[in-house]
Amino acid sequence: MKTTSTLIPEFEKLLREKLQLNNCRLKKKKQENSYEIITPAKDIFLMSWCEFPDINLIYQPVGIRREQTVVYERAIRSHIKSCLSSIQDDS
Repeated sequence: MKTTSTLIPEFEKLLREKLQLNNCRLKKKKQENSYEIITPAKDIFLMSWCEFPDINLIYQPVGIRREQTVVYERAIRSHIKSCLSSIQDDS
């Protein structure tokens, strides 16, 4: 059985790969378990967790929330769910 300390790097790697498909970037923040996801439209989503795999995704209002923002948010949430399922199936 895998521990959280091995699951998190695996999750991060998978998520980076999936986000690249949408030309999004995953940027680790200085705060532990905190990341920024930046879309090509310069939308920013904050992803964090206290207890992995209970992940929070929050839109960071940096401008006008457009229709495209909602599309990216759905894709990001789908990628997160897919990555979590994948690493949990492996454990």
